[in-house]
Amino acid sequence: MAKTIPESGYKAIFNNISAAILLIDTDAPYYTILDVNEAYLKATNSNRETLVGKSVFGAFPANPSDEEAKNIEMTIFSFEQAITNKTPHTMSDYRYDIPVRGTDQFEERYWTTTNTPVLDAYGKVAYFIHSPANVTELIKLREKEIASVEALKNHRQHLYSTFMQAPVGIAIFRGADYVVDLINPSLCTIYSKTPEEMMGRSVFDVLPHTKGQGFDKLLHQVRLTGMPFKGQGYPASLMRNGELQTVYFDFVYEPFREVDGTISGVIAVATEVTEQITAKQLIEDAEERTRLAVDAVGLGTYDLNLETGEMITTKIFANIFGFDEPVPRADYVSVFHADDRGLRDLAHKEAAVSGKLFYEARVIWPDRSIHWARVEGKTYYDANKKPVRILGTLLDITEQKQAKEDQQKLMALLADSEQLLRNITTAAPTGLWMSDETGDITYVNQTWMDWTGLGYEENLARGWTNAIVPEDRRKVRDKFLSDLTGRTLYEAEFRINHVDGSMHWCVATGSPQYRNDGTFTGYIGACVDITEQKNLQQQKDDFIGIASHELKTPVTSIKAYTQVLERMLLKKGEAREAGMINKMDGQLNRLTSLIGDLLDVTKINSGKLQFNDRDFDFNDLVKELIEDLQRTTDKHVLVENLVPTGIVHGDKERIGQVITNLITNAIKYSPQADKIIIHTSVKNNEVSLCVQDFGIGIAPDKLEKVFEQFYRVSGDMQHTFPGLGLGLYISSEIIKREGGRIWVSSKHGEGSTFCFALPLKK
Repeated sequence: MAKTIPESGYKAIFNNISAAILLIDTDAPYYTILDVNEAYLKATNSNRETLVGKSVFGAFPANPSDEEAKNIEMTIFSFEQAITNKTPHTMSDYRYDIPVRGTDQFEERYWTTTNTPVLDAYGKVAYFIHSPANVTELIKLREKEIASVEALKNHRQHLYSTFMQAPVGIAIFRGADYVVDLINPSLCTIYSKTPEEMMGRSVFDVLPHTKGQGFDKLLHQVRLTGMPFKGQGYPASLMRNGELQTVYFDFVYEPFREVDGTISGVIAVATEVTEQITAKQLIEDAEERTRLAVDAVGLGTYDLNLETGEMITTKIFANIFGFDEPVPRADYVSVFHADDRGLRDLAHKEAAVSGKLFYEARVIWPDRSIHWARVEGKTYYDANKKPVRILGTLLDITEQKQAKEDQQKLMALLADSEQLLRNITTAAPTGLWMSDETGDITYVNQTWMDWTGLGYEENLARGWTNAIVPEDRRKVRDKFLSDLTGRTLYEAEFRINHVDGSMHWCVATGSPQYRNDGTFTGYIGACVDITEQKNLQQQKDDFIGIASHELKTPVTSIKAYTQVLERMLLKKGEAREAGMINKMDGQLNRLTSLIGDLLDVTKINSGKLQFNDRDFDFNDLVKELIEDLQRTTDKHVLVENLVPTGIVHGDKERIGQVITNLITNAIKYSPQADKIIIHTSVKNNEVSLCVQDFGIGIAPDKLEKVFEQFYRVSGDMQHTFPGLGLGLYISSEIIKREGGRIWVSSKHGEGSTFCFALPLKK
């Protein structure tokens, strides 16, 4: 039977004190709740009716939110200790959740409870006081403190790991002597020292050669003023591999501050840029060699800033205009012949749209003599497609113009009288000729006979072709017969065996002649020795080859450095700077492609383009390239329309170069379209590939020019497509050398289809 608690004395105090209290009987194993105060009811969200007279474990079963907790066992043990020892026993920091009123949810609570025995007159435990204290906030605060301390430890460890693994050199120099307090492996590698050699010693004691080079003064300045210092491309003398070497650094000195803000040392961050500085010097050397090569072939060069009007020219450029030294742009413009200034202005306006500047004009020297100049250039644009710069060359063509004028004057005289022809042309510096309506030569002048060593009779009819080198003879005959049939202007280049034993280049032109009744009578023509021009062209090709080779190595090195720098910036979290480096890397890729095109053209012109022919499956190559190129465009879908083709014997890489060029051109020249169709076919023992786009197309009068060197097609919306105009020329030469043929069909404004055919392996 439960005991009755006296009402007198303690009741008022019991119900009004702030400490939560239960009075519990010693009737194990029930431990009946005898009474409960208001503070306990409030702390546990319970009510008196559900507690008084109940077993404490019936009223408070195991923790409802933590079934694995040992709350009941722990409580029983505490009760037993209080009864057995007759002294208070405390349970610390255990969890027991309380119900949330009006819901089936529980609120997390932590408690520290003291069970205090109350003795009767005989010294036995009559009941005990169960007094829990809510320590939830203290537990939470302690958990946060522990988590914060652990996080701080982890943060410090992460900072240290980052410091030691950083791809750039980092160190902390302490005090006025700059003792190495901390240094990472990257900086040790730069210094060619081990961490053991550096730690705890003055940096200038370990690296004595750096003292007196200005670094000590910079460290003093940063430590004493608190102002950081940033250096770029600084040289320093360091001992490496037993030799004193000059190396270059980009570095930053930052003041190292203690917790109270005082500066106790300097943080140094350094990156070695010796290779970049060396590469820059190599590029400067290559530019100087390029300048010398340009001067050697008599080309003047210029750089025109379209925004400021400023123009930088070489001395040869100035000489062609009649000046001893470079002068301001206005002075160059002032010496143009008045009749040619409009032509010059129009050419510049067209260059802003087409991207290519070309014109020939007369200039008047101070001695009032008239000279001819050929101006060529390429226009460069900013991000908004505004023309900002023109780079180009200048060539003196006075002699060529005079020779052509003489030729035209003589041809006009020839048309009047054959007798006049014989009298005038005997001593002419140009070879002159006439033919009848069947194409047989009826007259050559003394100049041609002097060149070839053939007598007058030997040159008549078709005998003149015997002076042509065998390799060019058939081509010249076929061209002459073709023009004769069509009654069109005849023009052909060929080589002759000169009487002096050397080989000379000539260009022959002929104008069709007619009687008064309109019947065709034959040709009157001239032949000009262009050996010197050909040699100049060869020198120009050699210059392009030399310049391309000189640029290729430093550009490759710069590309490697940009990729390394991009990775370093990404590791440092400098995404914006890394993005800028990535754009520069894209421009280097474009420059590398242009250099590759120039090298290919040089090899083609010199007959040194190498081919490695072997058997390969044509369709497999096409599919592989389409898959790779599809990744380069998000707007266009590359549609395959392939039929079984079989095996081709040829240079797989070179033919792949052609296919890549045709597809990338189709993408570039169809900016408003959304698909490109690539289809193959087999006919007459040939495999053909066609690339069809739906872009700007090509005008009919331009179709024959698209496979020429440096020819480029422009869009009809005043937009110039980038490139040198070499891709189709290189492609056509590759296909020709592989025994194939290449052609194009197009409709202006509706698209183009480029095709080539190669013989199948028999």
